[in-house]
Amino acid sequence: MWLCVAMKFVVTDPRVTQALLEWAEIAPTLRLDAKAFRSKLIWQKDEPGRSHVVIRLTGPRRVILKLTFVDDTDGNLSKKVATQRDAFRRLVPYQKAHVPEVVYASEDGKIVVMSDHPGKTLNDHLQSGRSHDQMLRRAGAWLAAFHQSGPTETRTYQPRFMVAELERRRTSIAEGEISVALPDLYVRCCAEINELAKQVVNQQTVSSCKHGDFNLRNILLGPDGETGLDFKPASTAPVGFDIARLLMDYAELFQPLKDVPVGAVLSDGTLDAFFKGYDIVGREDPAVRFLPYVQLLTDWRAIPPDPARRSWRQVARIEAIEALARKAFDLK
Repeated sequence: MWLCVAMKFVVTDPRVTQALLEWAEIAPTLRLDAKAFRSKLIWQKDEPGRSHVVIRLTGPRRVILKLTFVDDTDGNLSKKVATQRDAFRRLVPYQKAHVPEVVYASEDGKIVVMSDHPGKTLNDHLQSGRSHDQMLRRAGAWLAAFHQSGPTETRTYQPRFMVAELERRRTSIAEGEISVALPDLYVRCCAEINELAKQVVNQQTVSSCKHGDFNLRNILLGPDGETGLDFKPASTAPVGFDIARLLMDYAELFQPLKDVPVGAVLSDGTLDAFFKGYDIVGREDPAVRFLPYVQLLTDWRAIPPDPARRSWRQVARIEAIEALARKAFDLK
């Protein structure tokens, strides 16, 4: 009689091993015993030019350790840390709007230890069936607090640089210099941008400090409020940039297409829910009206042209992007 024994081998990501070795060196500088903490990998990315691990450490206190594995000749990682520290400082007076406190960062910004906050990402809440209206309202409230916590400025909206960039991109694709998924449709959509820009040029908008990557995974919604994550290096821009980034991420993954009118990319329900929480500008702001179309084309450009190289999430996204593009620009 043969005895069959099934064994499961767990291969530890060497990046996690390295991160925990770094933690063993860092903990004493924070007057903590590294051995008193349990670790759990909660997020990782391993793509060309984008490689990092995020580990929750639970012990005498709960902290998050992020270790990034990229060359950073421009110093962007340390700039991101500086932006997060500034955002944390500015949001201290706000009861419900939070940013993790950086308690340790290496000089190059590749290693960051920060406070942990309870909650799940907006993406996870939506996937689990939570109310879309409530979740979008809460995300809008956090973004309003972040934008108004720093200096704001009224500006005259000028989309000409964005129009020019999309025109260059359209020409490059048409001439075969760069590749994109569904290139013929992409080129047709780019050709429509100039007309949209004419409808918003020279109107008044509001500029503020920019989050830079305000997507569904970069905000936690928890019992004590909302927490923004993963800031880009500090810059200022019309507030519509951050709004469009979030709402188009939502539209491409969760928004019912049937609710979107021809000529639009966002439904009234999506806009109403978000602007119940966001009160610095409204849905008629020129950047809010124009930038979602640009964000659609930006997200589209990020999808690998080769279907075999797309993740399951990218497969779902490109299908939604195509449907939204055809409706937005009324193309068959």
